[in-house]
Amino acid sequence: MFSTGSKYFFGVSFLGAVSFGIYMFLIGESAIGATALFGLVAASGLLTALLLSTRDGAKDEDGVAATTAAPTGSIWPLIAAVGTTLVLVGTITTPVVTLFGIVALLAALIEWTVLSWSERASSDVAYNTALRKRLLNPIEFPVLAAVGLGVVIFSFSRVTLAVNKSVGATAFILLGALVLAAGVLFSIRPNLKRGLVIGICVVGAVGIVAAGITGMGLGVREELVLAKEEGHYVHQQCGAEKSEFFDKRPLGGVSATASVDTHIDLIDGKLVAMVQGVTKGQNTITISRSNPTNIVFRNNSNGEYRLVASLGSKMVTAGVSEDVVQCTQLIPQGSEQLLTLKVPKPSVAGKPYTLTVPGLTGQSIEVIVP
Repeated sequence: MFSTGSKYFFGVSFLGAVSFGIYMFLIGESAIGATALFGLVAASGLLTALLLSTRDGAKDEDGVAATTAAPTGSIWPLIAAVGTTLVLVGTITTPVVTLFGIVALLAALIEWTVLSWSERASSDVAYNTALRKRLLNPIEFPVLAAVGLGVVIFSFSRVTLAVNKSVGATAFILLGALVLAAGVLFSIRPNLKRGLVIGICVVGAVGIVAAGITGMGLGVREELVLAKEEGHYVHQQCGAEKSEFFDKRPLGGVSATASVDTHIDLIDGKLVAMVQGVTKGQNTITISRSNPTNIVFRNNSNGEYRLVASLGSKMVTAGVSEDVVQCTQLIPQGSEQLLTLKVPKPSVAGKPYTLTVPGLTGQSIEVIVP
């Protein structure tokens, strides 16, 4: 029943399975040793099945006619092996690697199955090849194009995150010029050898991927690392001084479609609230609790100013509280900017919420939240 070679591999598979079970129970399922033993069991089990099915490679060997066509060479067994390796590596690294491995295994399974079926469709090799192409090419080409585009985009992103902004712009200009030159060459010389065209495309693809891998090795440039750590692109700095990042390129206008509740005007150093339905300026405004309220700050004074909303304090941890402050960017004279407030707690007598302008003393608008 069992051939000689299959007995050896069956023994290795059984020993590996027992070792895997003992390792899982006694050491831990997440250890790298369990992954290695599982890979050994899978590989030896596959070899055992192959040897059993082929009788150590001698199955029907004597009965094969000399005129029988040899099977077509295929890369899909190698792709399946790579996919299996990625699945195993992904169990000890990141889920993304496992996902790539599963995709590679599925692709190898489909392609290998269709290839095997098409080779037995008829005795005409050309017809079998055309049959396979007619079945799989409508699926292969869009998928390969999407995967290739994704690899190119990811590689470019790694490069742009690693190098200086000006260097990245120059690199993209040069790369675009090379792609354009290759396209012009292919169009004016349509009779180029297929091998040369494929070689140019392969060299370009390998160069792009190599640049992406190099960019990943270099990591993200220092300014982006600092931005991620400090969050200075989203952190509001509400003092009178100009912030290097928060006040960079301030918005100077408000969309006409914005639903504005109140205008706060700074006129010649004086702060005035213009409430809808009230003709005169006010020094207090009332906003609803827990609902967004849109306030437009208009700077009509000489200089750059911002509007700051002081909305009490909140508890961060037990016994520790921090002030709740929102503000606009620092805007020049003649500009306006939207400030949206959403206050969850009502104001308390003696501790009102206020709207102020840093750098101007004695100017404030009281905010009442019922």
